[in-house]
Amino acid sequence: MNTEVLLVRHGEPVLKNALLGSTDSPLSDLGWQQLENTFANLGEFDQLIASPLSRCASFAQHFASEYNVPLLIEEQWRECHFGDWDGRRYQELHQRHPEAVSEFFNDPARFPPPNGEVLTEFNQRVDQALSQLVKRNPGKRVVVLTHAGVIRSLVGACLGMSRLSNAVFQKFSVDYASVTHLSIFHDESQRWFSQLVKLNQTTHLAESPLP
Repeated sequence: MNTEVLLVRHGEPVLKNALLGSTDSPLSDLGWQQLENTFANLGEFDQLIASPLSRCASFAQHFASEYNVPLLIEEQWRECHFGDWDGRRYQELHQRHPEAVSEFFNDPARFPPPNGEVLTEFNQRVDQALSQLVKRNPGKRVVVLTHAGVIRSLVGACLGMSRLSNAVFQKFSVDYASVTHLSIFHDESQRWFSQLVKLNQTTHLAESPLP
């Protein structure tokens, strides 16, 4: 049996060019339209799950109400929390903390932001979120409206990449309103593995629905 998981990154937020984690910036007008276009190309699905941050939850609530789709808002799908640096613009961070910021981007596991979420704990949280999704939705098609860091973590796990290095942050793009498709193969004993079907598909530019 396989469960299809479509990971959708939120659209463009009002706050840009910043280390945006738990800071609750809403979508810009463009960001909202990006998601409208993306969801118009997703085809039918059984369940919508969203991060509680407004750049995900607001659109998810609108869409679920408009199209009568089951919706769950779940904490586990929120972005990594960047502590004292959360929501601050990159330019400011580089000016005020050049050495610490450089260490963080080169080795995020060893040098997290002050009071930030530890990378190992973030990865565990995301893994648990996916595991629970599979258990609750066997054989279904599920859309998760979430964040770039969450998607990177799951893709990194799928491809066997080290999620404690900077590789998952530098080796592939996760654009606004993009779709990343994981197919989760599993059996009755709850053993499962994921297969990457599509990465960073910008469906707001697509001419036809996703298969």
